[in-house]
Amino acid sequence: MNAAIDCGFRVVKPDHEDWDRYVRDHANGTVFHTSAMIRAFEATRGFSPYAVAALGADGRIIAMLVSYHVKTLELAAPISSRAVQFAEPLCDPDPKGSGALTGLIHLHDKHMRNRSLLCEVRSIYEPGDEKEVLLSAGYEFHDYVNYLVDLQSDADVLWKNLQKKLRQQVRAAARKGVEVRDDNTLEGIDRLYNLLQETYSRAQIPVPDKSLFVNTLEQLPQEWVRLRTAFFDGKPVASIMSLTYGDRIFSWYGGTLRLGGLSPFASIVWEDLEWGSRNGYKYYDFGGAGWAGQDYGPRGFKARFGGEEVRFGRYTKTYSKMRRRLAELGFSVSRRIGIWS
Repeated sequence: MNAAIDCGFRVVKPDHEDWDRYVRDHANGTVFHTSAMIRAFEATRGFSPYAVAALGADGRIIAMLVSYHVKTLELAAPISSRAVQFAEPLCDPDPKGSGALTGLIHLHDKHMRNRSLLCEVRSIYEPGDEKEVLLSAGYEFHDYVNYLVDLQSDADVLWKNLQKKLRQQVRAAARKGVEVRDDNTLEGIDRLYNLLQETYSRAQIPVPDKSLFVNTLEQLPQEWVRLRTAFFDGKPVASIMSLTYGDRIFSWYGGTLRLGGLSPFASIVWEDLEWGSRNGYKYYDFGGAGWAGQDYGPRGFKARFGGEEVRFGRYTKTYSKMRRRLAELGFSVSRRIGIWS
């Protein structure tokens, strides 16, 4: 696509030669903006990407937006699917950048309006220029909790920052023979997915198609994907796939068995923190800890690792209030959508 926006900018796709350079150089660029991650999602059932960037007069990218139409119920897509931006849109910190982003959001909403019930934008960084653009476009800002662990300390300091009970659990797991291994293989994906299904079934929410994790392993550079599995008595009992990009480790998907007196999931997170500190990363991002003011089980677990609580928020825009009311009438549909869970 090479189309003109109303405000005079030109639109390009992720195959543009400067796409990944812009992501890399932007202060808020993430793995979710990269062309490799877009290819991984595009090859996955249920995800249709809408990724666009705006060129300025000099031919440089000055704004970017990466979104997906996520379908959960094929036969009821208008009331069960949503548009999701797994990271906030990017723009240059000046009026031209904001103006170009305004145009991209207009095109995005026009594309998604009849396909999706709503759009959700998940912020990874503290809000910047994109916040006013989104609010002006009719998006609502919601308070959302996350935890960031500062890895710019040695392992001894990170260990002391863990809550005492958590340190005891990690020690106990090691004494009982829990072993954490690198597992960046297709067999490792099988182990991860089995554990995800176990965990997500308890929460009564759907797990993404397995191909998402296979595609991620195949499309992203090897050093961007960190899959770790904990074994106990020779059996996989917990697994986490994290994504590394720039100065950040992003804890993406994880699953675990419930084992009395044993917390193998904590062992994996601790080893990830230690590894990140040793390898020069600045932050471990827990990927979200629920809406402020609402109960969210994993929040307490994530808080115990000594990270800073941040509230960078999320944005939503409902495309049809009538369709949203219809969706809310069906509890199972609303759980699948995820916005109310």
